[in-house]
Amino acid sequence: MSPVPGASEPGGVTAVGVARPILVRMKDSVGYLVLLVSGAIVATVGSVAYRSIPPFGVALAIVMVAFAAVFARAWLSWTGLGLFAAVWMSVTFVWTLAGPGGSVLIAADTLGYAWLAGGVIAIVVAALLPKKLLVGEHVEG
Repeated sequence: MSPVPGASEPGGVTAVGVARPILVRMKDSVGYLVLLVSGAIVATVGSVAYRSIPPFGVALAIVMVAFAAVFARAWLSWTGLGLFAAVWMSVTFVWTLAGPGGSVLIAADTLGYAWLAGGVIAIVVAALLPKKLLVGEHVEG
């Protein structure tokens, strides 16, 4: 009999000695993949839509980033938010670069700067939210 309950189950043992079934690891992996894709989608949709109905388009795009960032933090905590933020910033940076014809998707004007700064502020606000607000008081971990 193993000294740690459940340590003989398939799926491996974590650093603290508690077994993690393979389904839990698969759920986390799929979660990270979903956040990776959602970061790219949110950055792309926001970069296209922020100029749609000035100034409401940029406000709605920032709200979209805020909702996605809160979702990422609530689902997979700090690593999920970090992955979402890194992908969002990387894809948004790509959209600020000049294309082959010299055009850019995110222009260097007031709306463009508002979209970039607002998205970063939304991610920072999601990071500053208390954990109890995201997952409740009765959840451990």
